[in-house]
Amino acid sequence: MTSTLRGTCLALLALTGLSLLPGAARADDAVGGRVIVKFRSSSALKQIAAAGRVQSLAQRLGVTATLIGQPAPELHVMHARGISTAALAARLAQESDVEFAVPDRLKQAAALPNDPLFSAQWMLQTPDTTHPAAIDAVGAWTLSAGSSGVVVAVVDTGVRLDHEDLMSRLLPGYDFISDDLNAGDGQPGRDADPADPGDFVSSADLANSAFTQLCPGVSRASSSWHGTQIAGIVAAEANNSLGIAGVAGATRVLPVRALGKCGGFDSDIIAGMRWAAGLSVPGVPANTHPARVINLSLAGSGSCSAAYASAIAEIRAAGTLIVAAAGNETGPVEEPANCAGVLAVAGVRHVGTKVGYSSFGAEVGLSAPAGNCVNTATGSPCLFPFVNATNLGSTVPAANGYTGLTAQTVGTSFATPLVAGTAALMIAAHPGLGVTALGERLRASATAFPSDASLAACPTTTADGQCNCTTATCGAGMLNAKAAVQAAQAPEAAVAVSATPVAGSAVTLSAAASTTAPGATLVAWQWTQTAGPASAAFSNAAAASTSFNAPQAGTYSLRLTVTDDAGRQGSVDTTLDVQAPPPPAGGGGGGGAVDGPLLALLGAAASLAIAARRGVRRP
Repeated sequence: MTSTLRGTCLALLALTGLSLLPGAARADDAVGGRVIVKFRSSSALKQIAAAGRVQSLAQRLGVTATLIGQPAPELHVMHARGISTAALAARLAQESDVEFAVPDRLKQAAALPNDPLFSAQWMLQTPDTTHPAAIDAVGAWTLSAGSSGVVVAVVDTGVRLDHEDLMSRLLPGYDFISDDLNAGDGQPGRDADPADPGDFVSSADLANSAFTQLCPGVSRASSSWHGTQIAGIVAAEANNSLGIAGVAGATRVLPVRALGKCGGFDSDIIAGMRWAAGLSVPGVPANTHPARVINLSLAGSGSCSAAYASAIAEIRAAGTLIVAAAGNETGPVEEPANCAGVLAVAGVRHVGTKVGYSSFGAEVGLSAPAGNCVNTATGSPCLFPFVNATNLGSTVPAANGYTGLTAQTVGTSFATPLVAGTAALMIAAHPGLGVTALGERLRASATAFPSDASLAACPTTTADGQCNCTTATCGAGMLNAKAAVQAAQAPEAAVAVSATPVAGSAVTLSAAASTTAPGATLVAWQWTQTAGPASAAFSNAAAASTSFNAPQAGTYSLRLTVTDDAGRQGSVDTTLDVQAPPPPAGGGGGGGAVDGPLLALLGAAASLAIAARRGVRRP
């Protein structure tokens, strides 16, 4: 098969949202499973013909199955209807006569994207001794091709909507820059055009006192086309024989313009974030394509403000993950990445140590390649830059193109969309994953940081800011896209409680809201108590729904673990605040009942006593 044909096949798979590569769900699972079985040498079934062995196993499992081949004398290809491949393999593996049972999967001719600059995208490749920080997007694509139903919002300078590597990936966005001088697009106020007109600062701008008052300290600069670069890292079209490949496959990009000539005001950025998540913004039409992920490749000094904290809480409640750059100041993590609820991304060099310019600190969730040049001499080429989609105009738009192979295209801005794009692949693999689970699985699947003997551990840095990352300064580890998608395929456990728990009374706990990857089914549940003032009782600790009865009041910690038919597990911990039962109605014990008139008299006397203590005269 030619490379062109292989690329076409993979492109068709990406367009349809299907993947027939190892580990992916298969359409034929709905009508039957196909498994390779080897019997133990001690099995009595080996005394009968091969077809009979398969029939005997099928009868035990209560399925209808046939022998469809023998690749070796000891191997049997078994096909059964009404059961998925994963479930059939799992059940067969539990039989005493079976040495192993494995899915009989389809393979495809392996081919990398045919985009001509893909080989220069070192950060997407499989990690090796030269690039241990590479994220293995290549491996992730064998598990998830992305989905056009998953949206990543890029809140940035806008996007060149006519870029040939992005046109098929873009959704209708919006321009949230409220000040005309900052917008520089000739359109008053906010509008429905998210195209980037260029964020250059000219001599005429600097001669305008109104502009310099709005943008103090801004100097003359060329256009960055920053939002176009970020959008390309997320979702540039792969296998189109043009330019580069984006991380997130068939994912769609929602362009949200919030940065102009001065940068972006918090009020515009927050409005853009909220709109991107599907929340209302006064004076702006509703967003009909809410994003599951928001990419913020922007940063500024200061601690997290109440305005950002409030918006982030709303956005997370809407089910949207926010991924933000830690900053490029070799110092504390900047706003909004330092806000609770944001997945902050620091930058590492190709070898996995902290890149000198990257900000770092306890707020970082994980790190990803941010680009670095190694060579520092004037005129030396940048050896490990990002090759990004861009526009070639220095001020206003000109022809579209790509950043040069030796350009100094580096920054935590570019590490961030690697994480956002990976999150999109994870959602495509398991659409039901919540915001918290996405962040947890990204961090849990990260690759451990390497160590360079010539560097100290962060926060101690060299003169140019380098250091060995630690989990206290650079997050959980280095982004591993393949491992993250694998982690996403596991089920997500969820617990619902029927009522406020009261000591001595049973409440119902349900796992019905738990989710699985497409094609998978939950087959096992396990409820356990991990802490509490007393040992509580479950009516059935191995059921999808169980009753829970705590003998006394207090806080109880519980864990639910669910297992799908492929043997993948997911767990969630929850706490129940069990209340004390209300006191019994009626009189007290020992002295008999108090009659009504006496009770009223006592109450009146108590009221007078309280009034006297407060100095209040009663009428």
